[in-house]
Amino acid sequence: MQTISQLKLYRANGGRVVWTIHNRRPHKERDSETFEWFRYELCKIVDIIHVHAPHAAVHMVEVYSASAEKIRIIRHPSYLGAYEPADDTLSRPLSDSGIRNFLFFGMFRGNKGLGLLGEAAGMLRTKRQGWTLDVVGQSFASQRRLLRKLNWVEGVSITPDRVPDADIPLIFGNAQAFVVPFQNLFTSGSIMLAQTFGLPIIGPDIPEMRQTIPRACWDLLYTSNRPRKVMLKMLKIVDMGHDELSERREACFEYARETSPEVIGSAFSQALDSIRPNRQEQNLNVQS
Repeated sequence: MQTISQLKLYRANGGRVVWTIHNRRPHKERDSETFEWFRYELCKIVDIIHVHAPHAAVHMVEVYSASAEKIRIIRHPSYLGAYEPADDTLSRPLSDSGIRNFLFFGMFRGNKGLGLLGEAAGMLRTKRQGWTLDVVGQSFASQRRLLRKLNWVEGVSITPDRVPDADIPLIFGNAQAFVVPFQNLFTSGSIMLAQTFGLPIIGPDIPEMRQTIPRACWDLLYTSNRPRKVMLKMLKIVDMGHDELSERREACFEYARETSPEVIGSAFSQALDSIRPNRQEQNLNVQS
């Protein structure tokens, strides 16, 4: 309540408010009624509602009655240049070792699908050798049991801790595909990070995913939340030839270039310019 009052006062004194939406729901549901009320109020106050994809714009209009005129769809930036020079990332060759290296990276919460991933990996191991899976990221106590189950599968390695930024290029540079075993997706920085390093995404075939990855990788999306469906897409990568996988990799690199921080930063600057107070408004605020 106090935050809303302060924002109203800030706007009354000539301020501008920009709100970026990252999640459909809070990571932890504590007070859903207050959450809903706060979002409704923010939609009334802010000058710009920044979302990363069309599905998020529809969500804000349909669920929170947001004004379509306030919404700006500006894609989530890639991470080119964030962890190493962009040229180093884009010039890193695809490994030709014959071993397919999968990666799952992120903070492990309840919706991350670790159980599904574990079952899919176990099924894949019975059909093919010649692959590994690295599961990396900070985990909560509730996820430790599922991580231990994953660790029983041959070729799966678990790093259940936050990793230093300096290790990111090595972790992603060693991988060849990124697995997303969860259906609850709104905006995902880890998916953008994976594509920055040229990793095609294996994930659910939902509009949110199709609006986040290049069309060249849509055939790697699975159609139902079942271990066999995930396993079959992983199998497709294992059996994929070097040239075809290289084409997917280049499609991801191109997507990372199109959404580079420079490109997205320029689009965001234009959005900010559209709500910048003109000189007359500034003078009125000073006089009042």
